[in-house]
Amino acid sequence: MESLTSIEKHRGVKKVLIILAFLALCLAEATVAFAQIKPNPILNDPDYEREKRLRFGFSLGLNFMDFTVKSSVKPQVSLDNNTTQYFVDNSHIIPGFNVNAISDFRIVESLHLRFLPGLAFGQRDVSFYLPGEATPTTMKLESSFIEMPLSLKYSARRKNNMVPYLIAGVNFRVDMAAYKKLNLDEGVMIRLVKGDFYYEFGFGLDNFLTFFKFSTEIKYSSGFLNVFADDYAEGAENFAQAIKHIRSNVVTIAFHFE
Repeated sequence: MESLTSIEKHRGVKKVLIILAFLALCLAEATVAFAQIKPNPILNDPDYEREKRLRFGFSLGLNFMDFTVKSSVKPQVSLDNNTTQYFVDNSHIIPGFNVNAISDFRIVESLHLRFLPGLAFGQRDVSFYLPGEATPTTMKLESSFIEMPLSLKYSARRKNNMVPYLIAGVNFRVDMAAYKKLNLDEGVMIRLVKGDFYYEFGFGLDNFLTFFKFSTEIKYSSGFLNVFADDYAEGAENFAQAIKHIRSNVVTIAFHFE
């Protein structure tokens, strides 16, 4: 019962962190918007959306990587006939960071096609619980993604220097850390697959400043594939057999400069 209680606590912490990230961004956006509301606002660079069809920029951000883990219900038997039954869960959310280039192509005034190739670094901890034991076995799985998100951006009609928008698209990520050897010294005995496709959606706010456009954005990504690789260290059979599938999720808070 103690191990199951720990799992529920960890899941609760993950939900709270994601909710707090959304609330923090919404509060920041509302504060800036309130400060800029004027009866007759002076538009910074009023022809920004019509001057160039193709624009470039860069983006910096924080990410919160997570797993959706499903434990296997099959009996677990190792090479030495050890039938220890583990339950598995993603136990911690650790912030990472993103660096991306921005390519923005204007289709029409309110609809843009965006490609933001870049790098994302993060870590996810997978914990294996035994019934009756309070302390799990935890493996720290690091990820170094090359990501290639392609998305559509739909903006509201501009009436002042702040314009909200929605985004939706797909992303292909290649995990370069999956090419490294298993770190047995730190107890990492399982591996993730190298590539995965994600669907993404989110929202943001464009701030038109005097010399450039600054945008804040929050985006959710969810992977399509099972990212658990059938490649594990010798002696890790019980851990590997405890996992039915792992799917990857990422929440990103980004700051765009264009």
